[in-house]
Amino acid sequence: MRKLKVLYFHVNQKNYFQEHREYFKRELAKLPEVEVHFTTKGGKITDILNKLDFTPDFIFIENLGKSKPIYGLDKINISKGIWLNDIHSKPIKKRQFIKENKIDIVFGFYRDAFYQGFPDLVDKFIWLPRHANLSVFRDYGFEKTIDYLLMGAISPKVYPVRSKIAQEMPKVKGFIHHKHPGHRFFKGEEKKNALIGRNYAMEINKAKIFFTDDSIYKYPINKYFEIPACNTLLLATGSKELRDLGFKDNETFVEINENNYLEKARYYLTNEKERNRIAKQGYELVRKRHSTEVRAKQFVNHIFNYINQSI
Repeated sequence: MRKLKVLYFHVNQKNYFQEHREYFKRELAKLPEVEVHFTTKGGKITDILNKLDFTPDFIFIENLGKSKPIYGLDKINISKGIWLNDIHSKPIKKRQFIKENKIDIVFGFYRDAFYQGFPDLVDKFIWLPRHANLSVFRDYGFEKTIDYLLMGAISPKVYPVRSKIAQEMPKVKGFIHHKHPGHRFFKGEEKKNALIGRNYAMEINKAKIFFTDDSIYKYPINKYFEIPACNTLLLATGSKELRDLGFKDNETFVEINENNYLEKARYYLTNEKERNRIAKQGYELVRKRHSTEVRAKQFVNHIFNYINQSI
């Protein structure tokens, strides 16, 4: 089988508070069946193609909102794809870009939100859920010194369950809340000390129980994959989409809402055997089905399948 050649437009997010896009690109570049040319450039696509030493089979735009503008995509006879992140943000502009540039594949993290927000583009959609980099998010073997842990954004308008937990849990012994580090880049000593990347994963690994929710948008966000990957019990809101991903109540995580989270948290703190059983099954689920390595392979397979069907 010949190599798949991909021209990959991206934004460098090394040292950003989240590096999941960087993790994905690293895994993609390792695959022997694909040759990827990464570029942060913009401009006329014909000019960019003329400067390459190969003709790509597929053109991919990783970050539609932040990548430099690319012109003339509708004029070329090469399959094209984009990645949609937050489905709710600027849907009119996204739809316009997809149609005007004759985009063939729309990869998205969130299935049900896409179906609801872009029903006219379902035929172009490929579901590629979020994932965890297992070299970072893993069981470090730390002693579980934190009973209850909450980290990340807590805006009540977006994360109502997290917000309520942040308001009510400080009175509960053993609860720790770390505020969001900010949507920004880190460097030097600041990065060494910030709860991002490996430091974030190690803090998760020290917790017996970690709270989160999937927001008002019902997005299966990174934390659903990162927390179990660290062999920590995840207590979070659920959905059909999460169940389809393997996140089943009392099997691979514990489903909560704003009314029962404390009762369930106390139960699983006391019942160590049950807590460890569910945490371990969640850990194994992510390692088997939701690693960054798995996602990179799925990405390439989807492109191969599309191109082969188009011939």
